[in-house]
Amino acid sequence: MANSKVSAIFFLLLYASLLYFVFTMNNMVAMYIMAIGMFLEACEGVYCNFFKHH
Repeated sequence: MANSKVSAIFFLLLYASLLYFVFTMNNMVAMYIMAIGMFLEACEGVYCNFFKHH
């Protein structure tokens, strides 16, 4: 979603750390980070669609 600059930077850093853990073969940590990132993006989408007034 990334509807603000802050959330875009946050998700960029989150997924950069995800890539680091994938490349260093820490796959369970990478899986946790991916699950958390996907959940936070879904929460952001729900917030922007239902609670943010345009």
